[in-house]
Amino acid sequence: MAENVTLTLREHDQERLDKLAEVRKDKAVCEHQRKYEQSKREYRGEDVLKDTGSAVVWWLAKNDDHVEKTVADLGLLAQLTSAANDTDVPDRLRDFLPQPQSNRPDLDAPPASFEREPTTADHFEAFLAGMGFTDGDDRRAMLAKQIADIIKTQDRNETAEELLKRFDPPAVYTPVSDATDETPGL
Repeated sequence: MAENVTLTLREHDQERLDKLAEVRKDKAVCEHQRKYEQSKREYRGEDVLKDTGSAVVWWLAKNDDHVEKTVADLGLLAQLTSAANDTDVPDRLRDFLPQPQSNRPDLDAPPASFEREPTTADHFEAFLAGMGFTDGDDRRAMLAKQIADIIKTQDRNETAEELLKRFDPPAVYTPVSDATDETPGL
């Protein structure tokens, strides 16, 4: 049986143990900060900035008395959610987008009509016209449906919906078979 045992460390061993203890503490703090930042990103990305509506509700919850400011910031919130989700700003919110400084009207100049930025559907319509597919041509709707389906595979759902809405393609596209396939008795 041993009593009154004393352990003495050399000074350099004590320093090494102190350094290891400090490193463990720093590592624990760093891990907590990382988890906190990760949780914050997840909350904002999957909840707050999921779409413009979620961002507006979140903003209103944080700023109850500033409804007018929230309405004024709709364009900013739309841009933010679109950037967070790597999508286009929906057409219904494009009028809320702030104009670049160079496009802002001169207050001393007479009023002028402002043209909006062409949408993807505008460009697609120009493409169809260039191909000779005029209004009323069934190929316009079928091609729009096919392109919209491809665009959806690239996670550009809003752009695909814009094409579908604008060109109103038939619900189901079935290619026309050759006349030889329909001939009876062959």
